[in-house]
Amino acid sequence: MDQKGLSTRRPLAGEIRMHFISYGERTIAYELYRHGNSRISANLPNDEGVPYYFLIATGGGYVEGEHYLQNIILDDNTHAILTTQTPNYIYKCEHNQTTLQQCFLEVGENALCEYYFDETIPYQHALFHQLSEISLKDHAKLILTDGLTAGYEENDEPFSYDRIAIKTRIYRHKRLLLNDFLLVDPRFDEMKSLGYFEGYTNFNSVTIIDEDLDATKVESYRHILDELSSSSRYGLSLIESEGMVLRVLGLSGDENHRVMEVFIRAYRSSLNLTPLNLRKGPHSMNI
Repeated sequence: MDQKGLSTRRPLAGEIRMHFISYGERTIAYELYRHGNSRISANLPNDEGVPYYFLIATGGGYVEGEHYLQNIILDDNTHAILTTQTPNYIYKCEHNQTTLQQCFLEVGENALCEYYFDETIPYQHALFHQLSEISLKDHAKLILTDGLTAGYEENDEPFSYDRIAIKTRIYRHKRLLLNDFLLVDPRFDEMKSLGYFEGYTNFNSVTIIDEDLDATKVESYRHILDELSSSSRYGLSLIESEGMVLRVLGLSGDENHRVMEVFIRAYRSSLNLTPLNLRKGPHSMNI
């Protein structure tokens, strides 16, 4: 086991290391390292001049038994925007070997990390475990998205994958702020029932951590969402008096994204950030 408690028995199919530092009034990428099937795009221009990168899996998806690792550090007083290039496709796991992705993220004092994970789309019989461990210092802020769809199967049968586990733990220093664990196994779980997908096919989540958030501010975001006409169902909750989580269930990924866009854009506007287009073709998010 290495210093992060990560088993080294399985070779890495892809690895990314990123380290952002403060240089005057700017944030710059001090280290960008990639290995194997993982790639990092060139820095993409934006109005704020903030480092903005796509994280890319060159195989178009994750193969059974593969292990991917990300280690990302933002120093004090920095701001970086990261996003996956496409949804996270998990191919068939016909030999009962789980595909694994781990992300370790450290965000320094007064820093802001925006990490927009696309949805996980599992193929038939997929087995996938994603673990994200996030550590925040004082006054650090975080915007994090994630999601899971009904998956892909040649006969268009939903929920034909075997098991998906998406776990996110967020700490402020060593104090646990959020322990979020989505675990579904359609072989045993009734995915259309209450507490699961409830007849919908797309699930998305937005987590925002900010020490300045309180119940009154969260209520103001609820009012913004209430003005939105959408076929998706959503709910917004305050966590630990310094963060909020938006959950969205819908029949359309695009419609879920529209709800997320309104929410994220409203929060980014409160930080005096201009709208950002994630530029992923027809499914781009304008936040």
